Amino acid sequence: MPRYSFLLIVMMLLSACSSLHVMSHVPLSTMSRLSALKLAEIQPAQLRVAARMPAHLEPRIDGVKVIIAVGTSKTELILEPVVEAHELDALSRFKRPGMRLWSYHLSPNDSARLKQVIATFNGSGQHQVSIAAGVEACRRGALGAQPLPTTTFLRTDATGFMVLAEDLDLRSVVSERELLAKVPPCP
Repeated sequence: MPRYSFLLIVMMLLSACSSLHVMSHVPLSTMSRLSALKLAEIQPAQLRVAARMPAHLEPRIDGVKVIIAVGTSKTELILEPVVEAHELDALSRFKRPGMRLWSYHLSPNDSARLKQVIATFNGSGQHQVSIAAGVEACRRGALGAQPLPTTTFLRTDATGFMVLAEDLDLRSVVSERELLAKVPPCP
């Protein structure tokens, strides 16, 4: 069976924020790792998206997503919070003062959907595959005037998290007006 590599499209904490500036926050080691990644090697039970955000920001309910596109077909998967404390141990080296770490995994239904996408892809002969991971944020209190550095992580199997975009200041990718609209108060 041929080996298929695919390209990662990073959707940052705010939907539709893609630019050269965003890509400059993607480590070269991540690009290298992703270029070797095969869809068939993704383990749905191990798939995680994580985020490091300032303490007054947090992921929105149903705001952590993975979109897998095979050719013209797209599958959006909404991830659920990880509740087991030991799950965050894998992210302990990324802890920073004043920041919080969040981790999300697939629901059982979306895990089954991803398995179906993988099975369909393996038999389709389709070579164009992309994966996007995104975390939509909300805020507790005012945003303030300080930078809002955010980091997103992806884990596709048991080999550990890769940094998708590191310390991307949300203020550097959207205007202040858009920021207030895209990072609403948390419920």
